[in-house]
Amino acid sequence: MRVEYVAFDSFGVKSSCVKIETGDCVIVIDPGIASETGSFPLTPDEKRSLRRRYEGAIRHACSESEVIVLTHYHYDHHIPDRRLYKDKTLLVKDPWNFINRSQKGRAEALLDDLEADIRIADGKAFNFGSTRVLFSKPLWHGTEGTSLGYVLTVEVQHKGEKILYTSDVDGPVLKETTDIIVDANPNVIILDGPPTYLLGYIMAYYNLARSILNICRLLEETETDLFILDHHALRDYRYMDLLQEAYEKAEVLGKSLCTVAELLGERPKVLEGYDKNGPTRWRTWRPFGKREIIDVLKNAVENGLVHREWLKKARELLYE
Repeated sequence: MRVEYVAFDSFGVKSSCVKIETGDCVIVIDPGIASETGSFPLTPDEKRSLRRRYEGAIRHACSESEVIVLTHYHYDHHIPDRRLYKDKTLLVKDPWNFINRSQKGRAEALLDDLEADIRIADGKAFNFGSTRVLFSKPLWHGTEGTSLGYVLTVEVQHKGEKILYTSDVDGPVLKETTDIIVDANPNVIILDGPPTYLLGYIMAYYNLARSILNICRLLEETETDLFILDHHALRDYRYMDLLQEAYEKAEVLGKSLCTVAELLGERPKVLEGYDKNGPTRWRTWRPFGKREIIDVLKNAVENGLVHREWLKKARELLYE
């Protein structure tokens, strides 16, 4: 399979768009884009320029595709331009079930009377010659009960190769989502990572702790050759300090955990911008290491927020 990483947060735009060519078909996953937030350390002009550049790349990728996948209907995962999808085969998140109100409205606006071969993908598999595209059941967009709704993970298989794209599972945060990825045991995992730029607002520190532990599980329990960590995680210039335990686990295991930019030999834009323009929201911070993870989980257990099993798992993954 030939993989093109079309647009990602490590390039300086809110996106995680992938193009996969198998010889049977050309598949584009989640052709969406949005501008980075105010905490992203680039100037408004730089953000606008990058958005124009990568929206053009996404549109070009769609023009070359036969199959387009929409794992959910947030705008950083689909451009709401019906012309992009005309005459394509669309494998889409169910627009009526396991979906929140805002995404349902966006799905209807995009899909109603669209001249395309629209197929509901939730929990299903599709064959295109010797290429197989498999979808998870609807999974939480992050934590249990989140108002952000549901997403689908996508696995593309061809001649013994497997690429798994997590969509927006925020890490993953949840054990169930992690189990699904471990069971798939793909050659390549494209992880969206935890949205640390939302810590203390939408994301709690104990959920960051769970995300880190689950990434460590994926590193330990799969035979995956390449772990890509991008999208949400690359909106925060602190990401390497906050996720240091995941990076240390990868190093101990001799596995590659990198952003798309790094995979292509480039420096992530969030670090490049920080080096050039300085800090925005966070001027001082501490690494989120073993001790911090244990303390946060202890507090969450005492307050009935997570099961005690998470503390046991933390000690196993971080200290043994």
